[in-house]
Amino acid sequence: MSQAKYKWMVFLVTILLISNIVLAFFLFSDDKKYEKKNGREDYAMMFYKELGLTSTQIDTFKLMKDEYFKEMKPIWEEIRDLKDSLYRNMGTLSQDSSAGSLIILINEKNKSADQKTFQHFIKLREKLDQTQQVKFDTSIAKMMNRPWNRNRK
Repeated sequence: MSQAKYKWMVFLVTILLISNIVLAFFLFSDDKKYEKKNGREDYAMMFYKELGLTSTQIDTFKLMKDEYFKEMKPIWEEIRDLKDSLYRNMGTLSQDSSAGSLIILINEKNKSADQKTFQHFIKLREKLDQTQQVKFDTSIAKMMNRPWNRNRK
């Protein structure tokens, strides 16, 4: 092998080695700024800042949000289970009135979930001053009508 080809090959290997070391550093780094952030929490903080909440209000909102999700998770799971049962048993349910009964039950659970969600937002709204309430009202209306917000798990 000629001297020029040898130097060129050493140069390429060195570049590859350096790039692999840099890549390994970023992959295995424990630095917090490189960790994947929780998208839901980021969105919530963005929402809190948009409303202009104080730190006390943020703490209250976080607590109320956690309580809301704790209460709603079993309801959402039950709705999901009912829908799974409905669609998994299409062959047998289509021949009797069980499908209608399941659909009515799903509607009742959805209605209850929507009422609890509305009440949750009313309680949150009560914690705000008048200026924040105006921002809250417009933000919630936009948030609840986004198609990506539907059927979230």
